[in-house]
Amino acid sequence: MSEESSSESELEPTCSKFDPLKVLYSKEVKVPVEDAPVYENIHQYEAAMKNPDIVPIGHGKLVKKREEEKKKKKLEEQQLLEEKNKQRFAQYKDVMPVKKERRYVNVLSRLETAQGPLSALKDCVDQRLRVKVVTRNANTIRGALFATLVAFDKQWNLALSDVLEVWKRKGPRKRKVPPGLGTAVAKGTAAAISPVPLVTETPVGGGVWECTRHVPQLMVRGEHVVLINIVER
Repeated sequence: MSEESSSESELEPTCSKFDPLKVLYSKEVKVPVEDAPVYENIHQYEAAMKNPDIVPIGHGKLVKKREEEKKKKKLEEQQLLEEKNKQRFAQYKDVMPVKKERRYVNVLSRLETAQGPLSALKDCVDQRLRVKVVTRNANTIRGALFATLVAFDKQWNLALSDVLEVWKRKGPRKRKVPPGLGTAVAKGTAAAISPVPLVTETPVGGGVWECTRHVPQLMVRGEHVVLINIVER
């Protein structure tokens, strides 16, 4: 009987004969408070007694809830501080320097602010209108380009598409294919990469030939432009 009482006293936490090692291996231990909070060590328990913000083990939801409350409170404090600063410096708003937004200027951005004759070219670009561009060579008028205007700049450099080029030239006494018109390229060579446009020649009398050719895309320098007419509206 005395042995049973001694063993029970060793399992009782409030008894002076309490044996923690025996409690760990015993199956007869009764926990006094089943929902008691669990801490990692004695130091954490003592700190929890002084500071209620310390959360026991197994209360993850409570920790998460407290973190959300802290973030919400911090956000409210920041908003309140920004509002106070805004009201505080409202009287100096007109005298404070304004930082200008840097804008990158290129050909496309200049098209938006084009004025004068360039504004008419901008309408041609926006509405995809066909134009007639009269070009010149070193001495006189060379011919005309009938095309759709894609882009331009203040130097009148033009980017054209679907171009029909018409010009006149004097025919030689002995008919030869001038180097400027291009020669036929054998099939299966560079013609597949960059084919030479086909030039059609028509005699107009007086030893003059009218030449026409179609070019998918063409870049014209502004120094060769004499006149631009809008063919269709």
